[in-house]
Amino acid sequence: MTPEKPTFFEKIQNVDKRILYLILIVLTTIPLFPMFSSIVLPNEPAPHSQAFYYQLMSVPEGKTVFIQSDWTLSTRGENAGHIESLLRTVMSKKLKFAIYTVADPQAPGVYRKYIQSVNAERKRAGMKEYKQWEDYVDLSYFPNAEGTLNAIGSDVRKIFNKRVKDPASGKDRLVFESPVLKDVVKVGDVGLYVVITASNSFDRTVERLSDKTKVVVMCTGVIGPSTLPFFQSGQIKGASIGLKGAVDVEYMMKYGLNYPDSTGKIKVPWSGKEELKADPVVEGMTIARGSLYFMSFHAAIALLILAVTVGNIGMFMARRKKA
Repeated sequence: MTPEKPTFFEKIQNVDKRILYLILIVLTTIPLFPMFSSIVLPNEPAPHSQAFYYQLMSVPEGKTVFIQSDWTLSTRGENAGHIESLLRTVMSKKLKFAIYTVADPQAPGVYRKYIQSVNAERKRAGMKEYKQWEDYVDLSYFPNAEGTLNAIGSDVRKIFNKRVKDPASGKDRLVFESPVLKDVVKVGDVGLYVVITASNSFDRTVERLSDKTKVVVMCTGVIGPSTLPFFQSGQIKGASIGLKGAVDVEYMMKYGLNYPDSTGKIKVPWSGKEELKADPVVEGMTIARGSLYFMSFHAAIALLILAVTVGNIGMFMARRKKA
């Protein structure tokens, strides 16, 4: 007896999984090429992302911000987009910054890589590069987050009593002699305190510093649910959460917040806060890593939905035939 040929629906239920993996790799890789950065997916930034962008753009030019970068490469899928958009905005606004970590001795090596890459990007575009000592200071790693943050809140000049190299003289000088920190006597003197994290390290920052300076957070999606209560209570002034948060910030970097374009249209309205406006970023990249990763994520989800739908239809039709 000649075996019955499998139907189309039976065939699609037995597709080699290696083919599906190959399709997945292709679909998620293609959107990551820089040529796709001109594609802007429609987006509605979350209120906490809008608050984050407003706070960052409200810092006066030349002011110093503190960046507590508490993440490593294991969470670069989210945090890399965070730090790049932050650095691009800070450099576009000509803000100064002091950067350090209280969470992981590997973190300084990571954030230095992204400072270098954004600087290289600016150099290629003919923009001013940020220089150590003159525009930013790298304070590296502080062990014991609890004690360090307590000390920052009580006497920032004592805890940051470090020497770094002044490229102009070639000598090591106290960081508070630098243009970045010369006007900072207490933590409340900084324009903004930004925490980039993949863990709950910002909890201690909120506990120790939220009553002394404006704190905002950029964190991974898994930390998001524990972040929002701090935003709702006003203890942090804004939050960029997960990959969506990175996309939100990039979107506002391009279109501004309550900012009318040349036709008078406002691309990103802030519901209930129409009087508060933040400009788009005026130089450098805007739509970048976060948005490219977001397109890749959508491609993966689309393939998943398609595979599940086709598989279920195939199973239904195959059973119907046997009945």
